[in-house]
Amino acid sequence: MRTFSRVVGMLLYDTASGKKIGRITDFCIEEPGIVKGLLIDGKGMFHRTKFLRYETIHSIGEDGVMAKDPKLSPVIKEHGKIYFHHYHGIKGKSFITSEGDKLGLLEDVYFEEKTGTIVGYEVTDGFFADIAEGKKIIKNPSDLIIGKDTVVVSVLT
Repeated sequence: MRTFSRVVGMLLYDTASGKKIGRITDFCIEEPGIVKGLLIDGKGMFHRTKFLRYETIHSIGEDGVMAKDPKLSPVIKEHGKIYFHHYHGIKGKSFITSEGDKLGLLEDVYFEEKTGTIVGYEVTDGFFADIAEGKKIIKNPSDLIIGKDTVVVSVLT
């Protein structure tokens, strides 16, 4: 199991050639809790960010990410795609229960690296609360509604 924050910043390599493809800058997720792909920093004159489908990821190591036959495509903002940092991403959004109880702000996301399945969300109440009580992990929420300003969680497990 990994967190988004540990993978962002890693280098991406092609397994067949060993060639460096770029640096990972963000994650793209779909609302049901699946990692759709990675955003890779662009090379060349304009440095445009590119999208890499998660299915091409072979492995995630301590120092880099290996991809089989990586085909990069332009980043397209589509309905249902949500980003961790970019395009008003979910990092820092308020997590609230369907009963109206605030859980904190989203700090990080835990995911299963083989399947790209999101298994938990780490929320924080701030530096001092984290020291006193620790950060909260919301594991496998049954319903997760990602809105413009908040993320609503229906059931906590």
